[in-house]
This record gives sequence, C-alpha cells and structure tokens, in this order.
Amino acid sequence: MNLARAVTRALRAALVLSLLLLAVWTRGCTRWPAIYYMTGSSMEPTVRAQEYFTTTSPPGTLRRGMLVLFRYEDEDGVFHVLRRLAALPGDTIAMRDGRAVVNGRDQSWPFRIVVPAASRSSLARTGDLYTWGPIVVAPDSVFVLADTRDMIGWPDSRFLGSVPATALLASVGRIVWSRDRGRLLRALR
Repeated sequence: MNLARAVTRALRAALVLSLLLLAVWTRGCTRWPAIYYMTGSSMEPTVRAQEYFTTTSPPGTLRRGMLVLFRYEDEDGVFHVLRRLAALPGDTIAMRDGRAVVNGRDQSWPFRIVVPAASRSSLARTGDLYTWGPIVVAPDSVFVLADTRDMIGWPDSRFLGSVPATALLASVGRIVWSRDRGRLLRALR
C-alpha cells in the first residue's frame, strides 16, 4: 500500500513538473500557457484558495461566464486578478439578490454569498452589492465579477466599473494543483 501511494505521489509530481516545463517551453508561441496561484477565496466555489491553475494568453474569443485574468493597478502596485467575465461591450447587466442578469437573462454561474442576509446591508456601506442596475457596459470594456460576492474591496466591476478589454491578459484553463485530490486537472468554467 505504501509503495502504491509513493508511486502515485511521484506520478503526480511528474505531471505537475511536466506541465510547468510545457508552460516554459511553449512561452514563445502566440497563445502561451502560464500557471498562477490563487491567494484568496474571492473565486470560490470555482477556484479555491491555494490552488494553482493554468491560463492561456491572449484570452481569445470572449464569452460571458468564462474565467479571465486581468491587470489591475492601484496605489499598492500591479496585480493579475482572476474574475468571471459577466458582460461584454454593449451588454446590459443588473444584479438581483447576488445573481447576475445579463440582457434580461438570469445567469447560472456558480457564486456564493456567505454573509447572513441580515448582515449584508451593514457590509455594503457604499451601495447595495446584491441588487443594482441595470447598467450598460461601455464600448471596448467588459464587466467582471468575483464568484464570492459578499466581500467589499475585492476588485471586480461592482467597485472598479467596466474593465478595459485591453486589460484582459488570459483565459483560464484547468486546476493543476489542489489540496483536494478530486480537483486535480479539473477544467474551470
């Protein structure tokens, strides 16, 4: 049993190393992969804290609901932020009880709100995070949302406004490392 476990661990490590080498080797291609580390819980349940995931740059054809990495800059520096692409240029978006409504259609993307309903209003001192809109996304911009919608200060379009399409860096592919073995190599949607 211990030998089987050791072999499984070695194969898993070899797989992760192979993916890293592939990312380095193909970096010169037009669409190159890279691996990123998720530091927080803003994209749970889709991507958990301390998971590694692949990206492909440039992001290619943009679709509502896809996961994208974008460049965000503030007084603390420049960050690459993972978010869900909620709306495209010219789309109308609103939020109803934490659910995105795009062009009049309720979206079924995964999301979570962990703060009890009675406490939400005290969190949203700058406005209602859970019900707002509709607004029209600016031309040459996109609207991005975190999957965990109850945290103030995580950069998404509720706080930043529309994100310029030129700030989009990559689309997101798969989880390449997770503490949960069942999530290894899981495609992200």
